[in-house]
Amino acid sequence: MSDANLQFEDSNMSGFREVLGFSVTDWEPGRAVITAEMTERHLNRNGFVHGGVFVSLLDSAAGLCGTYCSVPGNVRRCITISLNTHFMNPLQAGVVQVEAEVVSRGRKIFFVEGRITCEELLVATGQGTFRYVLGGENEEGVQAD
Repeated sequence: MSDANLQFEDSNMSGFREVLGFSVTDWEPGRAVITAEMTERHLNRNGFVHGGVFVSLLDSAAGLCGTYCSVPGNVRRCITISLNTHFMNPLQAGVVQVEAEVVSRGRKIFFVEGRITCEELLVATGQGTFRYVLGGENEEGVQAD
């Protein structure tokens, strides 16, 4: 990932992303990796990381992996059509890594597989379908707002 892309993405801290607390650690065409430290704010009433946190992290990494743009200052956008998630192991704390890869792409739609791990523990997997919007289908992206 280029330094310019990482700096641009790091400055794109929406409110929800701040709540999740993730950082983009690798981003290239067709692939994205994000990491997040799971803390008390991510736990459900049973003391485990809430499943919705994992779904949101998978959704975030999956959208990123299909929207990499090499043109500085431009962006590509998408929306989630569907996202299936399979939970393997509960987690109480730790740094999770979420890796997502595009498995197929058409003109307007792309398909992604993702996985969440914490050290060697497989926490969850997911598959999603995403639709490009607002010029996101263009490899060179569009001017950011």
